[in-house]
Amino acid sequence: MAGKPGGADEMPGCEKEPEVVRALARGELPEDLLQHAEACVVCSEARSITQELQHLLQDSLEEPMESAASLWWRLNLKMRRDKVSRAKMPLVWMGRICAVTVLLAVFFALWQVSTSATVSDVLIVGILALAAVALPTMIVLWRWSQS
Repeated sequence: MAGKPGGADEMPGCEKEPEVVRALARGELPEDLLQHAEACVVCSEARSITQELQHLLQDSLEEPMESAASLWWRLNLKMRRDKVSRAKMPLVWMGRICAVTVLLAVFFALWQVSTSATVSDVLIVGILALAAVALPTMIVLWRWSQS
């Protein structure tokens, strides 16, 4: 079991190696076999290999791997969500710009009204035209960014 086939550096066999391997597979290594495994090179290597395989088995049982289909589906879903959020960004920014424009126009109109006693008709028409264009545009951009 422990030797390399066909090599000049072939490890010698041990008559107790099968007993050690069976005992390790059961999970109970008696004291006499434990002392032998510590002294014998062949049985010591069989013991270390068996312990390593048991550790690998425990690790594989603790952390199940996700299937490739599940990983692929989650990656596609993430990519679609990223594309949707990138596509919505211009709409969101246009809505913000439109809101700032309306706020600035209202601020400017209130400032003009407070500084002068008479409000010109051109100012009133301009603010109404801006509101007539900007408010529906803001509403449409907001609705598009929500869908």
